[in-house]
Amino acid sequence: MLTRTKAALAALLAVPALTLGFAGEAQADGYCGAGRVCMWEDGNYEGSRYVDVVAGGPYDIDGWNGDNEISSIDNASDDYIVMYDNDDLTGFLGCVQPHQRIPELWRNDEMESFIARSFC
Repeated sequence: MLTRTKAALAALLAVPALTLGFAGEAQADGYCGAGRVCMWEDGNYEGSRYVDVVAGGPYDIDGWNGDNEISSIDNASDDYIVMYDNDDLTGFLGCVQPHQRIPELWRNDEMESFIARSFC
């Protein structure tokens, strides 16, 4: 009986370890999941993560939640992220290469829209 209890206890203790193994799918702060584009309010991937989307688009960054507030970006996709100064993909701002991370955008707090493309 004692052996059965030990086996049951060992099995119970092993369950949390298996559950924690799946936690690797969630990305830590400052990193974006594969195929996604993430943008933060502050430099060095800090502050509010205003954008966390699957690469594609076009995307307008609307309202108080990121419009003209983007300071750092993680492009974890296979596409270029073409950034614009204004809504509706107008006012070309620049490009982020596939799998490039930029801790401080060269034109801080100016981006309003973006799209993922196979070219820049």
